[in-house]
Amino acid sequence: MTHTIDAGTQDPAVLPETMTAARLETSTGSFGLHEVPVPRPGPGQVLIRVDAAGVCLTDVHVLDGSLRAFTPDGGPGHHVTLGHEIAGTIAAVGPGVPGIWRAGQRVMPMSRQRCGLCAACGSMSGPCASLRTLGMDVDGGWANYALSAHHALVRVPDELPPEAASIVPDAVTVPYRALIRIGALRAGESVALWGVGGLGAHGVQIARLAGAAPIVAFDPLPQARRRALDLGADLACDPADPEAPARADALTGGRGFDLAVDFAGRPEARDQAQSLLGMRGRLVLAGVCTGAIAIQDFGRFYDREHTAAAFLGYPLEDLRRVAGLLAHHRLDLSASVTRVCPLAEVESAVALLADHASAQVRVVLRP
Repeated sequence: MTHTIDAGTQDPAVLPETMTAARLETSTGSFGLHEVPVPRPGPGQVLIRVDAAGVCLTDVHVLDGSLRAFTPDGGPGHHVTLGHEIAGTIAAVGPGVPGIWRAGQRVMPMSRQRCGLCAACGSMSGPCASLRTLGMDVDGGWANYALSAHHALVRVPDELPPEAASIVPDAVTVPYRALIRIGALRAGESVALWGVGGLGAHGVQIARLAGAAPIVAFDPLPQARRRALDLGADLACDPADPEAPARADALTGGRGFDLAVDFAGRPEARDQAQSLLGMRGRLVLAGVCTGAIAIQDFGRFYDREHTAAAFLGYPLEDLRRVAGLLAHHRLDLSASVTRVCPLAEVESAVALLADHASAQVRVVLRP
């Protein structure tokens, strides 16, 4: 089934003057719906009519204050529209946007976008000096309209509904980068994942697609563990179970895991992951976390030639590759969107995802 959306317009004069947006007052933490002007695209920008926008645990933690440092404080009265997972339809394009982008196209913008101006962007030789995250550094997608740089867009596969498309730029592409690009997972290698929520659930699918064996998932929630098994994990354990490490290690024949990925962003997950790495094992930190990152046993880390890596964002090519996997039905997102809420119920949507007992994968907003 092909999902069609009414075409937008390239004439800013016929765009609405105002829109509803869910905005955070960064200095006080006040959050709510506001009526604000519809932005107009500047040079190199496109205006997207938001068809769906995901709610991520990062958003939850920004709102509860535990990750407030990720949102710049512009001083009293400074607001930012949250939402870094977006799918929508191009409504207007700004000056200098290449002709490949036009009104009516369904698109997904990268959650974290390169500036396109610094030396690293010019040569694509390293991390952007001014990487900006939608919904944190600049206004995001919990609104009727959102802006994006044209060089950060990927077309939505025809058969992918807006709700599923909205979570792809973060909840699917981040685990792809963690496992395939940073973790360099190869067929036949063993992998263990900590946290089987919005990121980890897709990590299980990607690990299976890559040919990993065995795949072990750790999560304290029974619903999440059942989900991991349904998605293809060979074993799902409660990380607090004292027998869990031995059960997991037994599946590797006592050799330890080739790759361990922390999607939970918790110190205890990183510690347990380190203890289960095998010779030349790789640890990838994919969950947003704060605080110190410690090597628990440096002698073991050194002797076994372990490595640890973290990353922020991903290149456009990763989002393109994930879109290709979806277009050719290699990944299944049919169970990934566990609740859809109207934008007017944004506070209830955030509370639902914050309730870990509800074991949501992704809650999605429809403006």
